[in-house]
Amino acid sequence: MEEYKTRKINFIELKWVNDWAVKIYGISKHGNFDQPEFLRHGKKKIAEWLKVENGFDSSHDQIAFIIFHAGTEGIFSIVNWWVGTNMLNTNIYISDYDKPSDFRKISGDGLAPCTWELEVINHERVSWINNVLKKASNPDFEKYLSDVINKEM
Repeated sequence: MEEYKTRKINFIELKWVNDWAVKIYGISKHGNFDQPEFLRHGKKKIAEWLKVENGFDSSHDQIAFIIFHAGTEGIFSIVNWWVGTNMLNTNIYISDYDKPSDFRKISGDGLAPCTWELEVINHERVSWINNVLKKASNPDFEKYLSDVINKEM
């Protein structure tokens, strides 16, 4: 087992994909997230990833957040969007460092995000509650989209 070491979490950008607003984050085991070729390929996959439906309730507000994480086993893409107003749809893909355009889905059998990715998810959860759910009659999506996390943990 490796001893826990902090990793940098950085907001990369807000990207519009078709009618979706997508917050993009980067995390890296190796300092700053510096994977430009992977990032280029990952951004090209977003439209396809957002078409994946879930088996419960696929209604949503076309708002997503994606975490690209350069970790030990490869580069992970954790694709999340809110469904049924208060649940998170999550799909996880992995790419090898030497094949940054090859994305393999690895979620669906119980795999969940790691400790660093959960920090981003928690930030997004709190922001969603405060800016959307607590303001259900007039949700502040702009404020939610501008509320991002940048930290080392």
